Amino acid sequence: MKPRSVKFGLILLGALLASSNILAYESQTPPVQQKFEQVKRIQAGHIDQSTYGNYKSPAVRPANLRDSGHTESLMFVTNTNFRFVGDIGFYVTRLTLSLHANDPASPVIFDDPSSFYLKPHVGEVVLTNRSLGALFNEHVFKFQGAPLKDMKLVTSPGQLAFAGQMYRGKWIPFVMKGPLKLEQGHLLQFTPSYVEVDGIDATKLLPSANVKLDELLKVEAVGTKLIGNTIHLDARQLFPPPKLDLTIKEARLETRGLVLTFDDGMKLDVPQSRQNAASYMIVKGGDVKFMRTMPVNVLLELTSKTAGEELDFCLYQYRDQIAGGWLKFATDGGIFAYVQNYGTLAKKGTQP
Repeated sequence: MKPRSVKFGLILLGALLASSNILAYESQTPPVQQKFEQVKRIQAGHIDQSTYGNYKSPAVRPANLRDSGHTESLMFVTNTNFRFVGDIGFYVTRLTLSLHANDPASPVIFDDPSSFYLKPHVGEVVLTNRSLGALFNEHVFKFQGAPLKDMKLVTSPGQLAFAGQMYRGKWIPFVMKGPLKLEQGHLLQFTPSYVEVDGIDATKLLPSANVKLDELLKVEAVGTKLIGNTIHLDARQLFPPPKLDLTIKEARLETRGLVLTFDDGMKLDVPQSRQNAASYMIVKGGDVKFMRTMPVNVLLELTSKTAGEELDFCLYQYRDQIAGGWLKFATDGGIFAYVQNYGTLAKKGTQP
């Protein structure tokens, strides 16, 4: 063997022996051994957040450290004012729903409401008079050339009062009152039994003149269409993103607002708040990206940072709410967000 080859072999042998000694040394020290044991305990105690009693969210691909393998996250909402944007949203007494990424290869992205859709399963929500007014004024009829403006909706048991101004060469005040009927699990039909136009009771005048409302006024907007004397509202299209894949079991008018109930048979126990809060949102399972963080196999609980206050959450402005509060982390990977309520943000002038 040539001297150069012998020298190289000795160097290589020394390096291997040194590496072997280092590894042996590292694996034998108590701190390193303790860390290895901790990792084993964490892995053994790992909980798949996509399992809920007898229900398990379907896996679409093998899981790894960067991907839970699930495109569905379940959300449990209790005693929370849930807004899409501004005053558009629901008051949720209790609701189980799922969040689904539109692109199965991507997570649910809170900053991009068009990246996912919501599917309510079991529970009840209330559209208050204020949220109904905001829905029609700030979203449905918020476009150039809209035929209606300045709308105000007031609910009472079994009846909806719908007032505003309609354009007939000039803006004319109108009032309509009547019941609301649910069809096909997502269509809300409003056929007024009382119609007032420019201060004149037209309830009997229109039928006697053989005139229907759609001859007097052309109404066609997102999720809304006037056909004959009936305004058809499609609850799957009315709201801003994310889209709602919903089937309503019952829709009823009460003094507190329009109450929608859901029940598709998915009976899951609503988890209790780990912070002992009476008002909270919990997101479990799947992968959800918020801010610049994407927890895999997520367990996220949101509550108000002010003890005793109900959670007032706005999806479109959640960043400001989190920035106005703080986060805590549990050793099992759970994330607890104590957020500043949206109503407080609005008072401070940070609302867009």
